[in-house]
Amino acid sequence: MIFPPESVYELRRELAARMATGALTKAEAYRQALAVDPHDPVATGFLALTAEEEGDLIRAAQLGRRFIQANPISHEGYMLLGRVLPKGPLSTAYLALGIKKLHFDPEAKERLASANVPDPPLVLPDEPEAVTRELEPHRLLHELFAAGLNAIDASLIDRVLARGADCAPLLLGVLNAYGEDLLHDNDGLLVRALALLGEIGNPAALNALARFVPLEDETIGGAARWAFTRIARQRPAETLDIVRRLAIGAEALDLAALAQQLCLMPEIPGRSGVLLSLADNIGEFEKDERDLVIVSMLTSALVMHGAHAEPAIAIEARYGAQLSREARKELKNLRAEIEAARQEIAEVEEPSIYEVCLDGFDVVEDETFERAEPKLGRNEPCWCGSGKKYKKCHLDSDEGH
Repeated sequence: MIFPPESVYELRRELAARMATGALTKAEAYRQALAVDPHDPVATGFLALTAEEEGDLIRAAQLGRRFIQANPISHEGYMLLGRVLPKGPLSTAYLALGIKKLHFDPEAKERLASANVPDPPLVLPDEPEAVTRELEPHRLLHELFAAGLNAIDASLIDRVLARGADCAPLLLGVLNAYGEDLLHDNDGLLVRALALLGEIGNPAALNALARFVPLEDETIGGAARWAFTRIARQRPAETLDIVRRLAIGAEALDLAALAQQLCLMPEIPGRSGVLLSLADNIGEFEKDERDLVIVSMLTSALVMHGAHAEPAIAIEARYGAQLSREARKELKNLRAEIEAARQEIAEVEEPSIYEVCLDGFDVVEDETFERAEPKLGRNEPCWCGSGKKYKKCHLDSDEGH
């Protein structure tokens, strides 16, 4: 579950409290956590290691594979499979990759050096073809991880795309690890994972990509938007159906992002209807949230069809009266730019996957920089745990008011 909602964090806090009092065992608590979030890396890892301790090696291997998909950055799942799979080339290959990952763990480097543990090659000598094929997606992801913020060669992108269907679950695991704040100082891997999911082109990735589209970090959010648009242009009908479902119960910021993505899609039947449906729950939003959604919808309609087309007229007729004076002024200024933007969007040539992925990424030196996160909704429980709504608690102080 990418960027788990507050309800999941609340459950995790509750389970931790019950473990502390002895009301729940760790295993029981983590089973409940995993039932709510099947991609919870901490719960999956704990239960996998518990199964190993109990001698249930088949269960440990099953959970170990799930753990790798939940957090493919960690060495733990790979080393676990190296221990619990039947002894042979496959278990050796997983163990070797786990050790390879450990060499990138700052806390483990000194221990590995003192124990004289060599850094093994990615591909082991005389390895059976079946083992090489199974490990290849994992090794490709490790190459992307090791590259970090540095430039990479086009051949690495080609090899990932050649195994796209098998690499996609691991790339989604990178997104999951980022959402759990486990991917530290490696935004290069995240950006490439987002872009590669777009190039692989499976609409099933859109749910995850949509969580990154609204991020303020332009490098990350831009890669997510590129990937979302790439899939939308290849599979427009399926994308439209997913956008329709994503809009149900979405926050204002997410609806605004979906409106933006809709106008970049190819023209297909139903697109304008889905755009109009984004305002179905507009009455539940605060004034500034309503402004955001309505202006985004109108902008998207104007880009798609022009100022005098029926969708833009319909949106303004239904919702224009709900706009604040500030939003009306913003929209008036936007109208003057939209015709030029329509022409620009029609003529712009999207960058290729190589242009998105090959170059290195700049390091942010400012120590006060914080990773961009999806904005907390005004009506969500405050992050501080007070039980109050965010708007009634820390919103003003967070915005510097």
